[in-house]
Amino acid sequence: MRTLPLLLATLSLLTLLGCGQDDKASAKDAAAGSDVQDSGGNGGADANADSAADAGGGLPAVDPDPDCDPLQPGRCSLPWPSSKYLVADDKMPNGVRLAFGPKSLPKNYVDVPIDPKRFAHYDGYSLGTAIVVQFPGVDIAGMADEDNLAPSLQADAKIALLDLGPAKGPIAAKPTAVPYWVELDQHGYSDDEQGLLIRPGVIFKEGHRYAVAIRGLKDKAGKAFAASPAFAALRDDKTAGTFLAARKARFEEVFGAIAAAGWKRDELLLAWDFVTASDATLHGDLLHVRDKAFEIAGGLGADVTVTAIETFTKEKDPHMALWVSGEMTVPDFTESFEVGSRLGPAQEKGKFGMRLRRGADGKPMAQGTRKAKWWAVVPHTALDGTPHGIVQYGHGLLGLGDQVKGSFNRKIAFDGKLIFFACNWTGMSEPEEAPISQMILDFSDFYMIPEGLHQGMAEALLLGRAMRERFSGLEQIKTRGVVVDKSRFCYSGISQGGIYGGTYMALSQDVTRGHLGVPGINYSLLLHRSVDFAPFLAIMSVAYPSALDRQLVLMASQLLWDPVDPQSHFAHMAQSPYKDTPKHEVLLVSAKGDWQVALKSNEVLARSGVGVALMKDYGKKVWGVDEKAYPHKGSALVNFDFGNPWPKPGNVPDETVVPGKTCGPGKACLATGLCSKDAGGDACDLKDPHGKPRRLDNHNDQMLHFFATGEVKDVCGGDACTPL
Repeated sequence: MRTLPLLLATLSLLTLLGCGQDDKASAKDAAAGSDVQDSGGNGGADANADSAADAGGGLPAVDPDPDCDPLQPGRCSLPWPSSKYLVADDKMPNGVRLAFGPKSLPKNYVDVPIDPKRFAHYDGYSLGTAIVVQFPGVDIAGMADEDNLAPSLQADAKIALLDLGPAKGPIAAKPTAVPYWVELDQHGYSDDEQGLLIRPGVIFKEGHRYAVAIRGLKDKAGKAFAASPAFAALRDDKTAGTFLAARKARFEEVFGAIAAAGWKRDELLLAWDFVTASDATLHGDLLHVRDKAFEIAGGLGADVTVTAIETFTKEKDPHMALWVSGEMTVPDFTESFEVGSRLGPAQEKGKFGMRLRRGADGKPMAQGTRKAKWWAVVPHTALDGTPHGIVQYGHGLLGLGDQVKGSFNRKIAFDGKLIFFACNWTGMSEPEEAPISQMILDFSDFYMIPEGLHQGMAEALLLGRAMRERFSGLEQIKTRGVVVDKSRFCYSGISQGGIYGGTYMALSQDVTRGHLGVPGINYSLLLHRSVDFAPFLAIMSVAYPSALDRQLVLMASQLLWDPVDPQSHFAHMAQSPYKDTPKHEVLLVSAKGDWQVALKSNEVLARSGVGVALMKDYGKKVWGVDEKAYPHKGSALVNFDFGNPWPKPGNVPDETVVPGKTCGPGKACLATGLCSKDAGGDACDLKDPHGKPRRLDNHNDQMLHFFATGEVKDVCGGDACTPL
């Protein structure tokens, strides 16, 4: 991974500059009791239940810490997410907006809390946020886990997650139970630092109100937890004359909804509500950037030029005839800013990120243009004038668009009579490595990633239109007899390109079919489960020493990520397309035991009722999802099995190496996990299967058939797509 040397250098610098400050801050915070909860800080198992029941009269009239939620007093913004931080605002679609205080969000190693101002653009929380609470030493035996969500819907469940209906409407007479699973954060190495994560088993709906109810939790020694004084006062209607009186009306609504779901108020250990962000808030900026970009650039897309062409004979490359490099001129919606400016004079300077430039109306505004690179693979089959379709390619993590030159793409281009092309995912490409490493030190600047990706999406869409309309007319291309078949325009991306490909597809007004290779959704779910996150986590663990704080940082960041994270776009792929946008179909292809992108996120997607079918022979039962038989028309998820086991539950990466047969002296281990043919096809040692599906002929045959027909055909022969 190319980012590792840079990130390790940053970690070394951070350690040298920050350890002394961090040690002092930790000691100060421990003394103040603000960073590490004591045993009864949030109603621990040793808390006195009688004193909690009488708590109302002991609470002050004025909130002593208005930035924090007293429902779980040991950590400022627990429980997460919460209506504590919603204020009325009639200008927002949900009628509310987020208003964190200056100290509400976690602080880093130099005592700098995350700046709350970016969150004021939102009228609710992420569609994929985990619910984060803390009950030190809690026993989760018998609760729903990631492979069996059934206990989450049982009448005797200890936790209920309820959909109360649209955020602006009245609460539903009978709330809808939402399936979930629970997990303890495996990065919290002490009870006081281990968050309890309640993961929604489906994507939350836009602009909806949700309630969480918890009862009967015990620690591993069998001792019952007691409610915090603040929650006990709300539950027992003892808020008169206290600072909690202002929250009484909202909590009475929540208690009524929980009662309608069959729960008794007096048995509650904790309950609260939150709302999810609206469609307009999540996607308004991105759609505005898309539409404005085409308005400025015109109907033919970006202005493109060829900067270099490298030619290949069939002897030199049997598939690729031309390797084309180019440049495009696009409207620039971004401005540069110094990342980490709040960290103080001791920190490394000179790293710059990009953010959206906004006009007086608050909307993204283009000012001038910027140059961006693009690349294209032209196969030998295109040189005789035969019209060729085009495929826009999405590259991997923090890579470059020149990855389109990969051998698998060259072969697919030749076999399918296609021209592959790509640009960088501006916002998450190689040029952003350095500012991202700096950003980790202060997540106040995290918005640079999603806002940079707004520009990146505009560039990808503009390039796609230009390649369809302009490419074969470029002088250097025209003289070589290359002709584009404008009726054949598809998308294919892998890894990061498979992830953001979901967003690209939902936005595209030109492409209606796409292939998402080894994809996923919801970065706050994916990151801890990915080996690629390890070097970033190393830095983050020094910048934010508390594991519980790191979870809250990820959940807060996910809200800012949602506008470009595909989890918020799949509902608009075909069921509810964006204005002036066609319906789309995508073929998602995963690899069992993937070390880099967790399949768990795709299972959430298939369960969410957004039109993605789970195809037969996935390899295991996915709770709440019925597999579809081949052939299938429409979006679907196909899984390939290279012999890796299913990962163990939990928010850690799967790095299981499956021993196979050795290839023997002089025999090559191929990327597919097989030995070279002269070794008889024996299996090599199996490692990460992440890069293997794209190299299989049957996978590529399935993809090309889908591009041509929209049909997902069986290329697996009923054996769960097991190539070995």
